[in-house]
Amino acid sequence: MDGLPLPPSPSGRFGLPRWLRLRLPSVIGDGASTLGSKVVSQVVQLVVFLVAARVLASAEFGLYAYSSAIMILLVVVAEGGWGEFVMKTECSEHELDQIGTISIISGVLVTMVGLSIAATVWFVFHQPWEGMLLGLFSCWFLPSSLSVVYDGLLVARGLLRKQAVIRITAEVTGLLVTILGLWIGWNVFSLVIGRLATQLVSLFASAAVARWYPRLRLTWPFAREILEFSRHILANRLIFFLRSYSGTLAIGSFLGLTEAGYYRVAERIIAAFSELIGEPARMLAWTLFRRAAVKIDANGKASRDVGASATTFMTILMAASAPIYLGLSLISSGLIDVVLGDKWAPAAILVAILSAKQVLLTPGYVTEPLLSLSGNIKRMPPALLFNGAISVGLIVLLAPFGVEAAALGQCLASLISFAISVRLQRNYGGLEWRRVIRDCAYVAVAIAAMAATVYSLGYLAEASALRHLSTVAIQVVSGGAIYVLTLAILQKVMGIPIPIFAVGRR
Repeated sequence: MDGLPLPPSPSGRFGLPRWLRLRLPSVIGDGASTLGSKVVSQVVQLVVFLVAARVLASAEFGLYAYSSAIMILLVVVAEGGWGEFVMKTECSEHELDQIGTISIISGVLVTMVGLSIAATVWFVFHQPWEGMLLGLFSCWFLPSSLSVVYDGLLVARGLLRKQAVIRITAEVTGLLVTILGLWIGWNVFSLVIGRLATQLVSLFASAAVARWYPRLRLTWPFAREILEFSRHILANRLIFFLRSYSGTLAIGSFLGLTEAGYYRVAERIIAAFSELIGEPARMLAWTLFRRAAVKIDANGKASRDVGASATTFMTILMAASAPIYLGLSLISSGLIDVVLGDKWAPAAILVAILSAKQVLLTPGYVTEPLLSLSGNIKRMPPALLFNGAISVGLIVLLAPFGVEAAALGQCLASLISFAISVRLQRNYGGLEWRRVIRDCAYVAVAIAAMAATVYSLGYLAEASALRHLSTVAIQVVSGGAIYVLTLAILQKVMGIPIPIFAVGRR
């Protein structure tokens, strides 16, 4: 990515075509396997979430959400970036044993911390069920700390397809254990046992495939090197953790476990859609921007054109994602009733608010690849830290005033994050936001038509006592059709340049 053309092969032709012929089938196969395992993992987690939300009471689900938020913080510390160290370094057998040793030490120490918290809750605060749940959570830490080392080792050895099979097997096993536990009456404990089953299957299967078992050995110089690397990984992950779970922790602390359950349910529903949009958006952004980062002109000189590609991509991303999130806010009440039942009705307003928040966060998917390929990635960590501080600060400040106030505070935080993303992308990535806003201006007309259609159908369905499932299905199909049809009419009849239809002419 230095702006230089590829070196010619001995035959005088570029070496890339031959490299692609030799490597591309394997790369595509590995990528498809990894993507497939991630899809299965997301589907399994969503199924577990939906089943648990239907079976458990709101307070029970809130207890699980609140407890898991605390314990996932300890999981982040236990994992410590050991797997990333394995992937970035050509490790000898001796060094690999040392990485395994430090991961075991980390897992044991964090397990002791988790058990201490569980004992305090049980014996000091006299809450035995909560203490028992936290104690069961603590069994995650050592397997999780070791599993990331094996994950890194499988990636370093190029065993991505076997790793994908292991992940799918582990996730399906955890799902079956969770459903069995809920069926026989383990209630909230079944969720923890299911995740523990997933961790153990992944750990033992990975060890069998890698054929490596750590021997306890550790030298101080090597430990210092690992810990120095871990410090940076851990800092980034803690920032991400605080942004992801601060809402659940703050609301559970100030308002109670039931409200924490409502908030976590709303977050999880939004996350299901944001993962569906965000992961493909990041992958496509990296692919398209890298392709545009260095172009060879007619004279054989390299030229950079990331900004123009990013501008078109951003326009299409906003035009495609905004109606999804805004449509979700319009059907939130019916969707909650169909998927989770009447007891989760208070979460509908939170889904509507957090959907609007996610529209403002969508441009952030483009920031990392854009700044990386334009040579300005160093400007991203301070922005992430500032955004994280604003998000956490607002959730802590507003949570005592109610769960809706906390959600509205996150909308304000996302507006600030949007402004920072626009500044970074415009000033350091060459993305022309004025053109994005101009090209997307008429998308608002299509969204308004979609909203009117969805609202009208909902009103008519309520008046005719139509079932909620049928109503939601009709609203989704009709709203999507009206949105696309309106965009097509604006382009064909009025000559307005809609980017989704005009991409091929740019």
